[in-house]
Amino acid sequence: MKTPYTKTALTFKDQINRLKSRGLTIEDEPNTLHYLTHINYYRLSAYMYPFLEDKEHHIFKKGVTFQNILNVYNFDRELRLLILDAIERIEISLRTNIIYVLSHKHGPFWVSNNVLYFNQNYFHEHIKRLKEEIGRSDEKFIEHYFSKYSEEIPPAWISMEIASFGLLSLLFQNLKSFKDMKEIAQRYGLNRIVFESWFHSLVYVRNVCAHHARLWNRRLGVRPNIPKSIGGNWLNKLDALRNDRVFIIIGIIIYFLEIINTSSSFKLGLHKLFEKYSMIDLAPMGFPKNWKEEELFKI
Repeated sequence: MKTPYTKTALTFKDQINRLKSRGLTIEDEPNTLHYLTHINYYRLSAYMYPFLEDKEHHIFKKGVTFQNILNVYNFDRELRLLILDAIERIEISLRTNIIYVLSHKHGPFWVSNNVLYFNQNYFHEHIKRLKEEIGRSDEKFIEHYFSKYSEEIPPAWISMEIASFGLLSLLFQNLKSFKDMKEIAQRYGLNRIVFESWFHSLVYVRNVCAHHARLWNRRLGVRPNIPKSIGGNWLNKLDALRNDRVFIIIGIIIYFLEIINTSSSFKLGLHKLFEKYSMIDLAPMGFPKNWKEEELFKI
């Protein structure tokens, strides 16, 4: 049976006292107060959970400090920024190839051609959403287009630059022609099913990063397919590979970036980040013990 929520807001000083009462070591109280003033206690609590000895009563393991928690928080923040930048490069490539293939096969207005889509209800929902996204845009090229042309939705090379990454993924998933989807997927050495799965997963992780949510120790809400065979460099020496942790997403990102030819800077940034935060346990992100043996991760 559910009960009413009766907890009240704590002052920053009370938050420190609560942490201390639960066994957390506060080495520098003024500094801790400063961080709690600028980082919501509830946001930090997600990083505290693995440090708890008694999770029901929120009691910390002996010797855990506030700095331990802050290290994980800062590591996660820097990892999100690194991944967000990498996904942006992949997103631009996917947009370019989807626009190119479908525009040459079905003309400039394929986006709004309902014949090309499998589920018509989804199609109408997606087109409504696209119109809304175009309507909110303040891009000069959109203003220029509507000042000259009569079509309600601009050609794909214009409209798909305005569409969100998530909407682009939904439009792709709803395409009726597996042949078209396969042609796009093969540009990345993938079959249609794996490509669609990876596309969807990247959108999910991109949204996690964009909303400043936690990646470290996160169980993925959207889980990518693990391919049996693949057209490029992939993971093949691992003791185990899980599809519910961020390690596989990082592998997918490197895979795409190697095709786009921009993987080196991402991998270098990744290794520097791991070196900077060498105290961080990578296992909660799904990193197997032998991950460094993988060619995919070597600089």
